[in-house]
Amino acid sequence: MSARDESQKRRRDNRLVVGLALLVLIVWSAVRVLEERASEETSSVTRGLLLFVLSYINVTLIAAVLFVLCRTLVKLWLERRRGALGSQFKTKLLVTYIGLTAIPIGLLFFTATGLIERSIDRWFSSPVRDVVDRARAVEDMAEKRIGDETLEDARALASATGTASDDALERFRRDHRLDSAELYRGETRVAAAGGVPPLPRETLDAARQRGDALKLERLSDGAHRIRAAVSSGGLIYAAGLHVPASEARAMEAIATAWSDYQKLELRKPSIVAANVSSFLLITLAILFASIWTGLALARRITVPIAALAESTRRIRSGDLSARVDVRANDELGVLVDSFNSMAAGLETGRGALLSSNRELLASNLRLDVERRLLATVLESVTTGVLAVDAEGRFTVCNPAARALLALAPDPPTLETLRARPDLRPLAGMIEDARAGRLAGHALAASALVLAGPEGERRLEVALRPLAAPAGEAGGFVLAIEDTTHVAREQKLAAWSEVARRVAHEIKNPLTPIRLSAERMARRLKTGDPDLPRTIERGTQVIVEEVDFLKSLVDEFSSFARLPEMRPEPTDLAALARAAVRLFEGAREGISIRVESHLPAGVIRVDPDQIKRALINLIDNALAACGDRGEIVVRLAAHDGGVTLEVADTGHGVPARDRERLFLPDFTTKGRGTGLGLAIVSRIVADHNGSIRVEDNRPRGARFIIELPAA
Repeated sequence: MSARDESQKRRRDNRLVVGLALLVLIVWSAVRVLEERASEETSSVTRGLLLFVLSYINVTLIAAVLFVLCRTLVKLWLERRRGALGSQFKTKLLVTYIGLTAIPIGLLFFTATGLIERSIDRWFSSPVRDVVDRARAVEDMAEKRIGDETLEDARALASATGTASDDALERFRRDHRLDSAELYRGETRVAAAGGVPPLPRETLDAARQRGDALKLERLSDGAHRIRAAVSSGGLIYAAGLHVPASEARAMEAIATAWSDYQKLELRKPSIVAANVSSFLLITLAILFASIWTGLALARRITVPIAALAESTRRIRSGDLSARVDVRANDELGVLVDSFNSMAAGLETGRGALLSSNRELLASNLRLDVERRLLATVLESVTTGVLAVDAEGRFTVCNPAARALLALAPDPPTLETLRARPDLRPLAGMIEDARAGRLAGHALAASALVLAGPEGERRLEVALRPLAAPAGEAGGFVLAIEDTTHVAREQKLAAWSEVARRVAHEIKNPLTPIRLSAERMARRLKTGDPDLPRTIERGTQVIVEEVDFLKSLVDEFSSFARLPEMRPEPTDLAALARAAVRLFEGAREGISIRVESHLPAGVIRVDPDQIKRALINLIDNALAACGDRGEIVVRLAAHDGGVTLEVADTGHGVPARDRERLFLPDFTTKGRGTGLGLAIVSRIVADHNGSIRVEDNRPRGARFIIELPAA
């Protein structure tokens, strides 16, 4: 049974108990009134009939109280047998209340019944027959006069017109100085004045059958109200007169005194029985009220507890909408409110959790779509993509990356890359990134040259960091692009430009050679006496221009046929000093020195090519300085690699020329070939390094070479 049903049932029981208590009170009041009437009036209803009815009502009510009392006790016993929640507490509380009320109520009952019996015995000790006989006639005449007047007023009310409303009846009552005026249709009072209760059904039936009827009412102050009812036109008109308490008591005394002494002694046992039964009824009612109070108090505790237990069971089964719908204003109310707040919080939390779960599912679906899209893109693109986590594990390797790096179908690992000499630079780049030896948002970019069945392939590798939550290490993404065709096209374009440049440079010395030859031939034909001098001068020009052509061809051969790079462990500081020693004393006003900040150790480079690049840069620095200046060769560690810097105090390099400085066809010298810095750039590129030019402070230029550690 739910808490709401239990509450409704309790309210029904409460109404039953209250109704029974009111009925007992009414019966007890009726006993008191009838006892008084039994001693004062004998004109309307015989005392024996009144006592019989009273006794019958008492017995009926006693049986009803006993039934309800037994029913309550049996219900409690059955609840205790079923083990219902709170039955033991109800039993203890009920036993306590019965113990506290049964003993004093029993003593009071026996004491009261004894007092009643002695009081009734004293009623017959004072005869009043002689007074009643003389006053009887006077009382009859007074009563008849009042009744006749009331009937006359009722008939006047019936004959009056426009008396069907409360206001009309009120005016009639005031005009005739009546206590009340009423109008009935059937058994329903349709209008009234005077504030009196409706006439009983018996009086209305009597008026309807006989045409008129009288009703004598005894008021609580001892006064009488005589109400006459007259039937007219299907309606019943009633008028009432108020008899003051002094006159009423006198009339009642006269009326009852006449028969008291004659019949009172005969009805003595009935009077005693009626009074005893009334007291027994009150005793049982008090006992029942005690039991009911105990049960009510027990229910006020057990019903909320049972509701809490039921709601707890529902919450345990997953129904978080369970609430305790029981009114409680004491500490149990605080407990109920706390439970309801807890249940509401749980329901709200579950709602939020379900909402979050739905959002998470939607996010997962969206991520799944994005993941499939990304997988499709990775499967389709020609750029190789490798993803490495912070632990060095490969999490992504698309087909393009496998094809470009010629990897096996098995998932790649760092060990797999280290096992292949051509992929060791790639493994070293990943390890340097993991170790934090690379800095910047775009960590690294490098080139790989791999041998294949169709020749060498040149791959450009870019490494970028993956974003990670604060305090956690992220991974890296490597993008691999096949730039073989780009490099081939660049080479073709470069060779085409070099060929054009070389053709242009060869054409320049051919003109003076031709002119010198033509001059000598012309002088020879004419027999010019200055022929020997002309031949000498022309021969000198031809030799000079041929020497220039020879140097041009030599530099072109050097650029075109650089030897294959052979890296080996090299002490860069010693290599730089060896290159600088070649220029010692080259010019009196120029100083050349080496500043090395490298830690002790070696690095794998091709010493011949690096030395050749340094010599070329130092030679350009000498040319830029002129007669006076300073050249410094600096070596330092940088981001896991090394930095070689050649700084001079010459005229510097204009910003507009820096982008073209390393192109094969660009030169700032009048008779230069433009291949020197192109050779340096190619040597640095073969070492997977980079070269750039910056301004020197306060004047001059700095050529900076950055080489990786591996």
